[in-house]
Amino acid sequence: MTLNTSQTAGVRAIMILAFAVALFSATPRAAEASTDEVSLVGTWTIQVTLRDCTTNAPLGPPINSLVTFHGDGTLSETAGSVAFAPGQRSPGHGVWTSRRGHTFTQEMISLLLFDTPPNLPGTPTFDPTKPVSPGFFAGWVTVTHTVGFTGDDAIESSGTNAFYRTNGDLYRSGCSTATGQRF
Repeated sequence: MTLNTSQTAGVRAIMILAFAVALFSATPRAAEASTDEVSLVGTWTIQVTLRDCTTNAPLGPPINSLVTFHGDGTLSETAGSVAFAPGQRSPGHGVWTSRRGHTFTQEMISLLLFDTPPNLPGTPTFDPTKPVSPGFFAGWVTVTHTVGFTGDDAIESSGTNAFYRTNGDLYRSGCSTATGQRF
């Protein structure tokens, strides 16, 4: 059977329409949770604790943060740490994915816009009128965590963070845990 020009155009139009329907109805990679899963989508108040990667001992008091997990698999984060100078750290941006059941992975990045020197107790340059800080170089920080539900509106996570200079050199890495409540 041979198709004429108008039949060929009709077949092409149907194929394009089918492709468009398939493309625009595809589920985002962090798709809405199925009926047997709870949804991570929403805004969460988070308390992050930096930890010694070997002993898991806390390295200071928790840091407050707000994280919003968007339905399209992206996330937005605002940290409240006084270890950063005002205006030094940008909000975090990233992605999250569902792994299985009630477990998710999140990865985010934020910019560090300028250098600050360390301000640590017991050092000759310690200034008790300023916040305690290990000091930071301009560059960026990445955070990667595995997130799990501990209740309908409660989560906990653990993972790593890595600090990079503007030239891409890693200068510090560490571990952290977090707990959160749905807002």
